[in-house]
Amino acid sequence: MIRRIVCDVEFCVIVKEKLNPCDSVLVTGSCEQLGEWLPNRCVPLNRTDKNDEGEIWSTNIKIYGTQKISYRYLIAQIVRIDDDLNLIIKKWETFKTARQISLNNHWMNECDNGVSSLTNTPVDNEQPDEYPAIFGCYKGECRTDIGWLTGQREIQLRFHSNTLQLWSSKLRNSKMSLKVSPIDLNYQQENEEISSDLPGQLYAPTSKVFIQSAILRLSGCEANIQSDYGAIIEKDDYMIVKIQTFEPENVAYHIDFYLVDELTTLRKHIGFAYVLPVHSNLELADNKHLNRIVPIIGLKHNPIGQIKIDVLLITPLEGVQQKFLVSPSKYWRQGRRPVNVGHRGLGKTNTEHIPCKTQSSSSSSSNDSNKQRIMDNTAPILPPTTRPVQTKFVSENTLASFKGAFQLGFDFVEFDVQLAKDKIPVVYHDFQVAITLKRKGQEAELFVVPVKDLTLPQLQSLKIYHASKTDVSKVDEEFDDDDQTTINNNTNLTGISNSSNNLDNQQIISTNQLKQQQQDDKKFRSLFPTLHELFETLDPHLGFNVEIKYAMEYRQGGSEQNHYFERNEYIDCILRCLITYAGKRVILLSTFDPDCASMLRRKQTLFPVLFLTQGEKGDWPQFLDIRTWSIDIGLCFIVAEHLSGLAAPALDILSNKDFVKHVKDNGKLLFVWGDEASEKDVSKCLLELRVDGLIFDHVAEFKEEHSTTENLFISEEREELEVLNNFRQKQLELQHNQLLQELERLKAAREVTTLLESTINTSSTNQLSKVSTNLGQDQSSITDSNFKHVM
Repeated sequence: MIRRIVCDVEFCVIVKEKLNPCDSVLVTGSCEQLGEWLPNRCVPLNRTDKNDEGEIWSTNIKIYGTQKISYRYLIAQIVRIDDDLNLIIKKWETFKTARQISLNNHWMNECDNGVSSLTNTPVDNEQPDEYPAIFGCYKGECRTDIGWLTGQREIQLRFHSNTLQLWSSKLRNSKMSLKVSPIDLNYQQENEEISSDLPGQLYAPTSKVFIQSAILRLSGCEANIQSDYGAIIEKDDYMIVKIQTFEPENVAYHIDFYLVDELTTLRKHIGFAYVLPVHSNLELADNKHLNRIVPIIGLKHNPIGQIKIDVLLITPLEGVQQKFLVSPSKYWRQGRRPVNVGHRGLGKTNTEHIPCKTQSSSSSSSNDSNKQRIMDNTAPILPPTTRPVQTKFVSENTLASFKGAFQLGFDFVEFDVQLAKDKIPVVYHDFQVAITLKRKGQEAELFVVPVKDLTLPQLQSLKIYHASKTDVSKVDEEFDDDDQTTINNNTNLTGISNSSNNLDNQQIISTNQLKQQQQDDKKFRSLFPTLHELFETLDPHLGFNVEIKYAMEYRQGGSEQNHYFERNEYIDCILRCLITYAGKRVILLSTFDPDCASMLRRKQTLFPVLFLTQGEKGDWPQFLDIRTWSIDIGLCFIVAEHLSGLAAPALDILSNKDFVKHVKDNGKLLFVWGDEASEKDVSKCLLELRVDGLIFDHVAEFKEEHSTTENLFISEEREELEVLNNFRQKQLELQHNQLLQELERLKAAREVTTLLESTINTSSTNQLSKVSTNLGQDQSSITDSNFKHVM
């Protein structure tokens, strides 16, 4: 008969925040009965009571065994499709160490089936005043975060006030509010049609849809549930409406427009618009945004205006099973010193050059695609191209450059990742490469090819020319520095080998070993390393600040690269590689593209996401997306999208030092980049402002200043080991003292036992002697009486 111990555990939690009618509280944990941290196996709780503090949710779960259990609570919207448990995760607890419960193995009665049940309450590690538990709070720490896309899609409808056009002169300058309502098309088809003239019209039940909205304002930009009349949109406002659903093809959107009167809270309904379902990015042409211009229909069914809507579809990350676990990257330690980040390793080594006239005329059709960030942004002109050059330092974005930064004690290296044609993530900064095609009897011609049009083997086989080589007609007849160095090494090593025939065989290096060493060294210094190679080659204590490159459109026209990858597929390929090989390495993700930032946050919850912004003080040409125009709107964006932080230019931070406090008040990280951040006085000022990270350029030039710096994660690991060792030492000392006390107790008990035994033995002897004496006397008296009788 198999005997199992069953613990009937009660999980009880108070939720202080207001919940929607369709929200549920669930628990997940480390054992099979709690779902093993998987979203589709969480256990729902029941709403049992409500008091002044909030709603009380609880349930009893039978857990097998006597092991220690870890668990977390979450708030989610349950969507059942074909009897499957699907969750739209709204919040979950993100403590570094999850809640724990130790099950008592004392059991009393045994059931007929061989299963033993506990009759006493399990011993919980929580303090007594934490029972019932408070959602999001544990051991004095409060930490929650939004979830990720477990299978549903997120559709974002973005509105800018400047794109709202009302044709009536009476309404043109009026303040408006708008509200987006999802429409379940399946429900509408099964039920009779409802008149759209009613101002308070309600559509299909939204139990399968989760919708929020946010306006990017410094006064408040958190995403919240829409009010009855939606949100007021003022001049220069940027509004984001987010809809999550498992069936995007069956959800359309109804937009109501209301006239705002400052004298009353009531709103006058003036019109509406419809947006058809968004369930595919096939409508996207090039890498541009998916835009829809829809008419605004008045209450008399006449068009009264139009609005332009920017649409984004975010799909879940396929092929990776994510759990309710907190990674070392996501948990940013409080009070951590500002981290040092090596820009592209030891610093950038690219230089710019302007193509010749013949080249520009032959490639005029791709001028827009090659447009770079130039100082004159008044009109699209012929852009400069970039070529990697060799300086006295190693080339940027190479394994050698990253290793050099780690040897200098830097905590992170920042590098750029994009996809090759065969969808392999490679490390390279520019969207194009300059290559040559030599013609017989003619001069060789330099021209630019997009990285996305070359496979990984093609990229790694490119012959890289230095900027000093102005005559490209004889490039094939010359060796570059790397090849020449290899040949010199071969010559020297061969000479050594020939002159050392009399040496011991152990001192002779074989030719195959030399070739392998040379190949490894060449690979270590070569351009276009893969993201996978970085994980395999570099020390795991070196943090990665991975900048996700994506071609963006310019405000003045043109784009960084035309006909680019679709965003979801692009991001998925990079994330799968990161999640597969990350291990315990600390990883930060960053990007200039706001849509990529939103996708990186929605698709995963393991790595923090930083939004890179150009600010206003630099001389870069502005991007088309208004979310990149200033650090203020960048801060609003990261708050609305629940990003981890902002990476801003040093010039903008120095001109507005109070901005650092605004970022900290919102609980976000702030990294600073730019050439100015490498200047000693500027970096000192930024450190005094308590920024979280400095991205340095030309690291090798500051070698003496940073040579004594120790990698942060090595020092933190040593501190954690010291704390652990001290804890273990105290535990051993405590156990030692307990053992000594136990020995003393046993010794005392033994002495008492010995004393009792001796006392008992003495009393026994006395009693025996007394009995013997009495017996002797009796015997004597009997003898005497017998003698007398005989006489």
